[in-house]
Amino acid sequence: MNQNNGLSLLVGVLLGGVATYFAIKHQDDIMDKISDLEESMTFDRHELIESAKEKLEALTATAQATFQKYAHGSGEKPVDDMKTIMEELHRLQAEVNSLKGY
Repeated sequence: MNQNNGLSLLVGVLLGGVATYFAIKHQDDIMDKISDLEESMTFDRHELIESAKEKLEALTATAQATFQKYAHGSGEKPVDDMKTIMEELHRLQAEVNSLKGY
């Protein structure tokens, strides 16, 4: 039983040594791959802000067109269009709030 524990310890030390050797030997490759992953995961804050601004401008233009349409006495029901605009506004607000976390 004592030999079994000693053998397990020897195998564990051997595996740890081999893993450390390969980690040190390929350290540059590992660091390069980690850097590549970090670069691919970063978000361009400026791009996200510009995207949010474009969506807000599109929503504003749609809202203004709808308001003008009903201000000039169109006979259609404004309720459906207003609901659509409000839903889009809430979706945009949620998206902007999610961008604040970056």
